[in-house]
Amino acid sequence: MSPPTRSTFTQARDVLEHAVGYLGGSRDLLDDLLCREHSERVNLLLQSFETEQRNLLGALERYLDDAPDKVLDTYAQYTVALPDSLAGPEEPLSTLGLTQWLLGLNQHLVDMFAELAAAAPPGEVRQVFATLADQVGAHDRRLSKEYQRFEDL
Repeated sequence: MSPPTRSTFTQARDVLEHAVGYLGGSRDLLDDLLCREHSERVNLLLQSFETEQRNLLGALERYLDDAPDKVLDTYAQYTVALPDSLAGPEEPLSTLGLTQWLLGLNQHLVDMFAELAAAAPPGEVRQVFATLADQVGAHDRRLSKEYQRFEDL
């Protein structure tokens, strides 16, 4: 994974489209991992994580489609940091390694949305970014619980 680079956007819509593209890249990496040979436990966790990541991506895409134009077209100087390119986890893949890798990818989104919420002027856009940071954080907690469930088996 490349180090985060800062990108500047002028509308909330652009930021959300950037985040959707980033999540699409992480989903593609998970799809690639599913095509490889792994232990049974890793495969089961990988399938679960891939489903959860698709759900998060779908939620963000739906929000982008359904959000009011007033929010999406809000003009402001948004500077966000996300990696330009994503790399897969270290091989051989373990359940812990997979979990840490995916949580690390998603943490970039949590940080980005939280930073934007803190910098946005009070109002709907600030609330949108704060809610998105909370949603991705909740998603990561589900992934952690799923990992723990696999370890408890």
